[in-house]
Amino acid sequence: MSELYYFVPTLVAIAISLLIVRAGAVALMMTGMNFDKAKFQALSAFSGTGFTTREAERVVNNPRRRKIVVWLMILCNVGIVTCLLYTSDAADE
Repeated sequence: MSELYYFVPTLVAIAISLLIVRAGAVALMMTGMNFDKAKFQALSAFSGTGFTTREAERVVNNPRRRKIVVWLMILCNVGIVTCLLYTSDAADE
């Protein structure tokens, strides 16, 4: 039973991350980007990798897209901190 104590929250964190990336891709798509490019840019912003391509330059040069990407970066960092706090609380018990 203790294995599920770590496995289920990990699956929940992965599912929430996928939903956030999908929402970011849809938001970028609504600004006029192709869905495949928007999905890639949302994933790279959420993961913090930030590839230097023409599509990335188009994201940075558009104020709406830049705002979406900033929120994706912030949400990623919030997720990392939340997971770290959860694991440190679980280790204390």
